[in-house]
Amino acid sequence: MSNSSVLFIVEGPNDEVRFLEQLYNVFFRDQHYEVYTYCTTIHTLSQVLFNDYPDFEEDEIDIQLLLKSLEKDEAKISILSKRYRDVFLIFDFDPHHDNPHFDTVCRMLRFFDDSTNHGRMYINYPMMQSYKHLRKMPDDSFSERITYISEASKYKATVAKESDYSDVSKYTYAVFVSIAVHQLRKINRILEGEYQTPSKEIFLTWNWIDLYNEQMSRMEQDGFVYVVNTCISLLVEYNPSRFFDVIQKKKNEFDI
Repeated sequence: MSNSSVLFIVEGPNDEVRFLEQLYNVFFRDQHYEVYTYCTTIHTLSQVLFNDYPDFEEDEIDIQLLLKSLEKDEAKISILSKRYRDVFLIFDFDPHHDNPHFDTVCRMLRFFDDSTNHGRMYINYPMMQSYKHLRKMPDDSFSERITYISEASKYKATVAKESDYSDVSKYTYAVFVSIAVHQLRKINRILEGEYQTPSKEIFLTWNWIDLYNEQMSRMEQDGFVYVVNTCISLLVEYNPSRFFDVIQKKKNEFDI
């Protein structure tokens, strides 16, 4: 991520916006960012790409231009008209969607893999609220936390009932880092087979396509997805060396 202006393209106007606001308040207070709320699902966007831009990878589609062509709100058009050094897309997996386009979503995830080029996409499983689906940390039960597809439509209510971290406006540096470590351990379990904090070197080999494919397999074979949030890895990707150094040398300062 760059010190220049950053654009976040997010699915919803509530949780994503509040999450980013507090994240920047705590970690990136001196940096400017904009949020464009798409206000519909990744499956709707993928359907637009599938129908109208079937070769979007080869055509190297500009996501800002595409969204501008669909947008009616002048204030949002203004946001999309600016130039940004980094662009991030944050969407829900939404396994219960009535008209899913999982194959196209996979293509999107493969294409949107660089924040300084086409944009970098994060998919949260099953939804954005997975970042706070934690009991009092350290929460080792998070390693087994799943959501059945049949219950996914009630996921927000489930998190509201079960989370001990429902108010993101109260998140401190230590809370954010502790949550990030829990999410990293969960991803490590899915990709590497062990619920433990990965090394920096292992983390840097991860590909969100591999995580997506694992989640698709669980959904198709067993009817569930692992609860895991990927967009909080922004904290790690900003400076991986520093992040892993801090959680190793100052481990006692975090609930991990």
